[in-house]
Amino acid sequence: MVAQAAVEAESTWAFECQREVHSDWQAVDLALRTIARRRAALDADEARWLREAEACQIWRPLGMVSAIDYMERVLGYAPRAAQERLRVARALGTLPQLTAALAQGELPFSAVRELTRVASAATEAAWRDAATGKNLRQIEELVADHRPGDLPDDPVDPEVRTRVVRFEVSAETFALLRQARSVLDDQHGGHLSDDQLVAALCGAVLDGAPASEPTGRAKFQIAVTMCERCGQGWQDGAGAKIAISPAAVERATCDAQHIGLLDGATPARAHQDVPPSVARLVWRRDGGRCRVPGCRSALGLEIHHLVHRADGGDHDASNLILACSSCHQAHHAGALTITGTPKQIEARRPAESKSIAKVGAHVGAVANADSYANTSVPNKLDTAVLRTQSKDALIGLGWKPAIAHAAVTASFATLGEEVTLERLIFEALRRCRRAPA
Repeated sequence: MVAQAAVEAESTWAFECQREVHSDWQAVDLALRTIARRRAALDADEARWLREAEACQIWRPLGMVSAIDYMERVLGYAPRAAQERLRVARALGTLPQLTAALAQGELPFSAVRELTRVASAATEAAWRDAATGKNLRQIEELVADHRPGDLPDDPVDPEVRTRVVRFEVSAETFALLRQARSVLDDQHGGHLSDDQLVAALCGAVLDGAPASEPTGRAKFQIAVTMCERCGQGWQDGAGAKIAISPAAVERATCDAQHIGLLDGATPARAHQDVPPSVARLVWRRDGGRCRVPGCRSALGLEIHHLVHRADGGDHDASNLILACSSCHQAHHAGALTITGTPKQIEARRPAESKSIAKVGAHVGAVANADSYANTSVPNKLDTAVLRTQSKDALIGLGWKPAIAHAAVTASFATLGEEVTLERLIFEALRRCRRAPA
């Protein structure tokens, strides 16, 4: 009886609440919309005062170390949220129309946050109008493929968009990831970015054949499709068709299999530009490793044309080398220049004043110990400045200051004063891996 009475009472309460909601939904909607407008106005007001706080460095008299530290302690923001709020506040200082739209509740903070990534003083009105009436997801898609200063209807640029991938892993898996990063960093002769790391890990899984048994079959068979009219490329990813940059398309065409038109009545006979026999020869000749000086990766290897096909390069083995996916993509993106012949490869990066050269087909040994770095020695650079720059670079990569200082000090003692900044950072990174932060 008690249980039945409780069920009846609950049913009666639910009925009364449902009737109340049905009768007052307009009042509830009005209340929530009013709160949203007030919150937006407060966000605009906060942005203005954050600019004032940064201008007068409010954290200094309060004994705090930065604006982010102040926002964490006083306003209760997490570090990443504080950084984003401060970025938006700075941007709104030159965007009066978006500031007004936020203050009047026409656009919420989440929408303005995305618009400040691309809007400028000359384009903010167009972006405000384009975002009106759209939800956050639609605004994110509108902004994602544009650069600062673009208009909403400008052609999209796939190179602009990055995607955030978040995983929650156990301590054991996290340790494995750090170990894998260390191995890949060693193979590539430097610290890989997050994008390069994930690409290398995926390439190791998706490579169809083991490194010791090359088949000669083109690496890019189905993954990338290209429009013959405009040259735009798309990469298939587990059912999703994702637009890729011209550099990625150019890289794929170095070692591609052509399957003809996808909308044809009958399938065309597949063919590849580099014959399998030539690909196997290049693979064996180069020892199954990336030929770029300083890189020793044996994962994600692709065929690269030393003289590009657009410049008259052919598919002969004398014009082909093996390059890992990271170096190959960097080359076609303009961040790395690869020239020479299969017997003498030269690589040049924008930050280096002299090229890096390597002789021979195998990557295991380097003839000159300084071939990893810029060979011009800054004799006049003060020792303290050199050490400080190296330590700051390591801290920027995520190492703790104490570990960075110890690594730089030990590396400097080993290499001596006649050393370049890049060489010192590279040697210190090797020591940092022994005691990660």
